[in-house]
Amino acid sequence: MLPPGTVVGRWRVVAWGGRGVYGVVYRAVPVDDEHAPPVALKLALNPGDPRFPREWELLSRTDHPSIPRLYGHGQWQASDGQLYPFIAMEWIDGAPLYDSASKSPPSQPQVALWMAQLAGALQALHSVGGVHRDVKGDNVRVRSSDGRAFLTDFGTGIYPGASTLTPPLFFPGTPVYQSPESALFELQFFRDRSARYVAGSADDLYALGVTACKLLTGAYPEFPQPHQDEHGRWHLEAVLLPPALLRGPCVEPRLRALILRLLSVHPEERGTAEQLSEAFEQAAAPSSSQSSLPSSPEAESSTPVPSAARGSAAPFRRQTAAPSWIALGAVVVLAVWAQWAVSDQPGEGPSCARGESDPAGQPEREPVGLGEAAAAALTESAPLPPSGQEVMAEDTPPEPVPGQMRPNAKGRCPHKGQSSLNGGCWLQIALSRELCEESGGQMFRGMCFMPIILRQRPPTSSPPDKR
Repeated sequence: MLPPGTVVGRWRVVAWGGRGVYGVVYRAVPVDDEHAPPVALKLALNPGDPRFPREWELLSRTDHPSIPRLYGHGQWQASDGQLYPFIAMEWIDGAPLYDSASKSPPSQPQVALWMAQLAGALQALHSVGGVHRDVKGDNVRVRSSDGRAFLTDFGTGIYPGASTLTPPLFFPGTPVYQSPESALFELQFFRDRSARYVAGSADDLYALGVTACKLLTGAYPEFPQPHQDEHGRWHLEAVLLPPALLRGPCVEPRLRALILRLLSVHPEERGTAEQLSEAFEQAAAPSSSQSSLPSSPEAESSTPVPSAARGSAAPFRRQTAAPSWIALGAVVVLAVWAQWAVSDQPGEGPSCARGESDPAGQPEREPVGLGEAAAAALTESAPLPPSGQEVMAEDTPPEPVPGQMRPNAKGRCPHKGQSSLNGGCWLQIALSRELCEESGGQMFRGMCFMPIILRQRPPTSSPPDKR
């Protein structure tokens, strides 16, 4: 932590601003004019961090009212001689998106206007070939003076010619905002160490839809059980959506249609950032009669329930049988999906976030959890449990591992399909002892228990960043 008065380049530190995964932000002013408007001085935590030159380059290529202006960059030399890169950009005096909404619940036209502004920022980014790759509420700030939404933290972004920092099959952003096509790619190619998913504009737009869904309902969409076709390709029929998004007063029809379009499992149905910016702006205007995207061959923009929501009530399709060595890989990948389901818990949401209930007081629809889906996905292809003699030797409950998810005070794990046992949360799967041990699980009474590892996520960008 740099004390006030520290000079970094041509800027003087005034106050602490916050800390992310790879950098610290200070409020600073020009050395030669301390009465000038402050800047956000982002200083790397690690010497020579290659993410900073890449973020500076991406910001230098974009120009939009909802993207902080870039004022300068350079390297700061610490007392030990190490050089730390820094970036100076526009200081946004305000609060993160979800915090701002919780303090002063926005109207639906205001939400639509925020989405229009963010889509416009993405349009500016996409027009130069860039992709943000970590669009989410924590990376959006709402300026106090006029309520404008700003897209921030471009450290995970890429652009044509950018260096590759991401290990293969590693998602650089926040898991609950990951697009279906990206997740399916990881599931399809988990055994191919050379496979690399190339993020595109559609990934940013899906994340924008997740942001809007969370903002309005207080809940995230979820992935249902994936299934394989006869060629071994993995598919998702649709994402599971909070009931509050699908009906009721929480979301008016024009805004709902746009969010459902963004959350489509078909990237081509989402449209472009330019189309979305215009459509959300129309939805923000009370007199507007049109708020949908232009029609596409796949789906008309006036369709009330696009493919994003159709799977919410459809039965899950069963997978084809797979050899045990494929099941092992699926265990690992699906278990990761189960961990993602609890890696970014929603906070206090709008009053409508609870959804509507039936006369018995039960939720209208309870989405199948990822842990439950992972267990169900492997039931058909899993080998038979061990013999009775082996089971008798497995009477010792599995021991929790460091970083494992723990049950709450009532002894319950946070997601359906996760088993609470011996002070830990587990994914219970029928596997042979050999496959169980190879995948990092522990055998107990003839079943394999995979530990659910809690991914601790900082409030800003998610680690690690990569291409």
